[in-house]
Amino acid sequence: MSLHKKIEVDVLIIGTGLAAVSVALHLPSEMNVLLVSKGKRTETNSMRAQGGIASAYLERDHSSHQADTIQAAKGRTDEETIAFITAAGRQVIQELEAFGVTFDRQATGAYALGQEGAHTIPRIFHSGGDRTGERMMTQLLRQLPHPIIEDTVITELMTVKQQVVGARGYQGETPLLISARAVVLATGGIGGLFTASTNEPCLTGDGLALAAHVGARLSDLGYIQHHPTVLLHDGVSHGLITEALRGAGAYLMTADGRRVMADHPQGDLAARDEVASMITATRCKEPVYLNTTAVERLETRFPTFVEKCEMLNIRPELVEVTTGVHFLMGGIETDQAGRTTVPGLYAVGETASIGLHGKNRLASNSLLECFVMGKELALQLQLPDRRPLPEPTDISGINVMTDPSLTDVLRVNLELTGLEQTLRTYKKQRSEPGRGREAELNRLKHTTARLLLEGAIERLKGEQQDEQMASATTA
Repeated sequence: MSLHKKIEVDVLIIGTGLAAVSVALHLPSEMNVLLVSKGKRTETNSMRAQGGIASAYLERDHSSHQADTIQAAKGRTDEETIAFITAAGRQVIQELEAFGVTFDRQATGAYALGQEGAHTIPRIFHSGGDRTGERMMTQLLRQLPHPIIEDTVITELMTVKQQVVGARGYQGETPLLISARAVVLATGGIGGLFTASTNEPCLTGDGLALAAHVGARLSDLGYIQHHPTVLLHDGVSHGLITEALRGAGAYLMTADGRRVMADHPQGDLAARDEVASMITATRCKEPVYLNTTAVERLETRFPTFVEKCEMLNIRPELVEVTTGVHFLMGGIETDQAGRTTVPGLYAVGETASIGLHGKNRLASNSLLECFVMGKELALQLQLPDRRPLPEPTDISGINVMTDPSLTDVLRVNLELTGLEQTLRTYKKQRSEPGRGREAELNRLKHTTARLLLEGAIERLKGEQQDEQMASATTA
């Protein structure tokens, strides 16, 4: 006899960020939908988002936004997907306003648009300055017609004849079984696996491990974006500094006043991977600072940044910065309806891989992706007949923490030898089997770390092969 608490729903959504909430908002209110949150419902990267949401709402069409997305991505994209999202994105601002979200405006009443890295024109909509994510998510969560269970982790997807039919996990420390006609993975990012990250600490890429366990196809896990500007004080990272500051006139410099991005044609608003690479190279020799003296109305436009500086008792006009793990471009492969390669299993948001971001995500396209693709998944969702859950098997976890060397090797500039050595360490790692919530979460973390290492190695070997082929062609 099972001692699990049992719940039966039509749709189980794992996560409470914008992608998860968008799915839930666009499903019928009478449908039996449940969202589960690993911690509190507010502990998401969407809630932390400072920069805003990119949209071609005020442009003639979406072609410029589409072109900027393709240019920043540097390959490995699906142009049909990019065209769809940037075109659908033109309606997103009005749709969010219909849910009660308000966007910043000038004194004239016009939208106060920002410009960020690799965008050729201002098209970033903000709410509350650099509090866009907090303002947006707070309002949308109020509108949600479906329940959320907090402090609930999913540690295994349940399958019958290769179809996902539910999940098991823990509500608090109580074992939980959930029967569902569809399961949606919206588990967010991977930053919690690293010592320096812009992410919510509890987000450790659980969706990747869950999907891999049931045989879903994953792709491009070697492409991890590092945000160029993480506040550094006394050698400790203190979270993201929004790119919108550079769009408002802030710039990167060394202690002697030299502009770090002076030789780049796009200057301080170059693509994130290029800025992060330059900062990393410079910091090998000397510190890098963000100078904000040219930013007008700093306190009102960037209250999150100013308050963080006040908390640390430092002046916001000049702060030291470093890079930090920010966003995973790859993930669980899906089509435009969010379907994975496993029946009954869907994925959306950062945990999904749809060909939008390529090798480098364009700034403020993440909130756009979450809302558009969450809505599309909901509109196209077709529920199969319910299948009974199989008897839960006794799956043990592991009593081991993620190796801190993961941060050292999955850095801005990847190096094959270090990656392979760390992967061997993970594969050889001996750990005592464990039982319960924490042990099973450790198993998921260990699996995700291994998947990321394998993805990075695959990326480097592919790039080396491409270079050899290019050399042979030109020889």
